[in-house]
Amino acid sequence: MKTDNSNIFRPSGEMRDLRLLEELEKNPISSQRELSHKFNIALGVTNACLRRMARKGWIRIRDLNPRKIGYYLTPKGMLEKARLTLNLISFRVQHYAELKKIIGNRLLEMQNEGLKRLVFYGISDEMEVAYITLQGVNLKLVGIVEDDEIFQSNIVFGYEIEPVSRVQELKPDAILITTLTENEQKRERLEKIYRSNSICIKDICFP
Repeated sequence: MKTDNSNIFRPSGEMRDLRLLEELEKNPISSQRELSHKFNIALGVTNACLRRMARKGWIRIRDLNPRKIGYYLTPKGMLEKARLTLNLISFRVQHYAELKKIIGNRLLEMQNEGLKRLVFYGISDEMEVAYITLQGVNLKLVGIVEDDEIFQSNIVFGYEIEPVSRVQELKPDAILITTLTENEQKRERLEKIYRSNSICIKDICFP
């Protein structure tokens, strides 16, 4: 059975609260619709969050005029924002350590299987952690690829980014999917490219 590690990289609703408090501190007359669009939150969820913050005494809601409402942070709200900021820092440190451990295990699996030439698939923060972790194993990174539809010519870690459709030209022994999104779609693309030819495909979250 596959073990899904992806949930450990998703911060709790505290992240949403922190972002809302930060935005209201900068612009207390932001409308609920503006906040909803800015943070990609449903309007109803935004409304519920603001009401909850008001009940907890984090913000004070004021009617500025018949068409405008202000959301002002209280001293209690400022303290809560500081607490959430510390929690976020702690989360990111734990996220990095756990991610590095998981990626290290994936790379050791490849090394123990006798693989040598590795390609990273997917530009992300997770890929940067994979590159750092790679330095501790006997594997050679021979290229970095990205989906054709979002591919942009660029140099990362000294490698010219290639579209995934050209991955075979890099002659890898294995491909590590280095993002936490659309993993199944990426695996399917690789399987279509290689068809009957076998290629080792690993994922940073799934065995």
